[in-house]
Formats: sequence, C-alpha cells, structure tokens
Amino acid sequence: MSHFPFVSVIIPVYNDPFGIRDTLSSLFRQNYPENKHEIIVVDNHSRDDTVSMIRQTAARFKRDIIIETEKTQSSYAARNKGARVARGDIIAFIDSNMTVQPDWIDKGATCFKNKKAEYVGCGIRVYASKKKPSLWEKYDIALGFPVKNYMETDGYAPTACLFVAKRVMEEIGLFDSRLLSGGDVEFGVRARDHGVKMYFDHENVMCHPARDSFSSLFEKQKRVTLGQIRLRRLFPERFKKNGIRDIATCFLQCFPVASLGVFLKLSASRADFFSLFIGFYSLRLYTNYLKVIHKTLF
Repeated sequence: MSHFPFVSVIIPVYNDPFGIRDTLSSLFRQNYPENKHEIIVVDNHSRDDTVSMIRQTAARFKRDIIIETEKTQSSYAARNKGARVARGDIIAFIDSNMTVQPDWIDKGATCFKNKKAEYVGCGIRVYASKKKPSLWEKYDIALGFPVKNYMETDGYAPTACLFVAKRVMEEIGLFDSRLLSGGDVEFGVRARDHGVKMYFDHENVMCHPARDSFSSLFEKQKRVTLGQIRLRRLFPERFKKNGIRDIATCFLQCFPVASLGVFLKLSASRADFFSLFIGFYSLRLYTNYLKVIHKTLF
C-alpha cells in the first residue's frame, strides 16, 4: 500500500440532494484503497435535505466521510474549506452532480507518478438524463466541455475535473473566494505562471448531466460572464481587454455559423434549428450586453 499516494476528494454542494447522492455513490465504488483516500463534502449552507442525503448515502454504503459547512456563498470558499482540512498529498475536486468510473482516483493519482504532473485535468462527457433528450440537452451535449482546449489555450482545467498536488496549493495559495465563477481560471493561470506542470488525461473521463432547459443554460451563461467580468476587474494585469479581438469575437458570436455547427451535430429539424438559433443568439447577445455595460468589452 505504500506506493499509493493519499488522495483527498473534495465535493462542494449546495441544495443538490440527488446530485450529491449520485456522486457519492460512484465515489464509494472506487477501487482505490479505502485507507489511502478520504472524501470531504463541503455543504455551502444548503437549505434543503442535502446534508441528510449525504449521511443517508454514506450509511447505505457503510462508509465514513468528512462533512464540513461553509456559510460563505461561493463554491470556491467551499473548496478552500475542504482543502484546509484535507490530509492528502493529492487533492481531487469534483462537482456534486457528476459521476465517475471505479478507477477515477487511481488514474488521477497515476498521472502524478507516470507523467510527473502536479496539475491534472480529466475529460468530461455530457449526457442526457432521459432516453429521449430535450432540445436543450442536445444543445448542451453538442457544446460539451473542451477541457483539453481550456488547458492548452487558457491555462486551466475546470474544478469539476481537477487533480492538484497539495504542495502546489500550499505554494501558490487557494482559490479566490471573491469569485462566484472563474475561480478555476484564475487558479489555473496562477499555477501555470508559477511553472506547475500540467497534464490533460483524456482517458480519465467523468460524466456530467446535460442542462435540460434554456433557463438553466441562460443562468450558466450569466454566471460565467459575470465571472469573466470580475476576473478582468480584480486582475487587469493578467486578464486584459483584447480590443479588436474582443470586438471581432462579439460580432462572430452573434453570427449564425456557431448555431449552424450545433445544428449539424444534432441533425435537428428546421423548427428545432430556429429555436437553437434564437436561443444561441439570445445567450451571446446577453453576454456581450453584460460586458458592454460593465465596460469590460471595449
């Protein structure tokens, strides 16, 4: 057992009893030695029966877990709370609505030894919860999570699929809890600039349920955009305005080419394509509107 590094798995959760049930159920089936990993759930001050579900699921599998509470409404504050109590040499972050294969921890830990990595991002497969997915589930699946592109282009992996050496967090600091979105971007860029070796493991794939309504996609877009705006305000030296490129992106995002690409992937009907186009256009238009009124686009 000595060659297995100790891994701390951290899961922030807020008002998501069924999501955390599914996540814990998949984590309790890991083939990694039980005495070489711990599971830390940080409840972000939920107001439903989320904590009760956590305890019930742990009891059903007869497993011990650590439950912490973070009252500050920020998933990054919750992750920081978990990181402070973590005993592992490696810290693995996963979101409360995701599921993983039994070898997820093992594959993640192996990358640190075989690839000499200190920061590892996993692949994410977006799936529909029903046999016949809704139009917006199809849309979310088509867009997906291009984690490899995030890491190569932007220098970060989402905290939904991240393994990081605890030593790295001790050296460069924890997540910025002032951010409601984009904290993974800021942390990843900080790690990259510090010279931390990063690796994308395309074989270690995690599963994420697709958003099934336009309203849920809209809320995600709003949260992500406001996070980008706050990043530029808090760290103008690292997240600068790009002038002409921003303007070009603003124009292209409102052009139907992107919607057409999704349409071709989905083989949607004409009526569905019209809905997709209007939905996509609305999301992008609102994104650019937020950036303009917050003076972070031009």
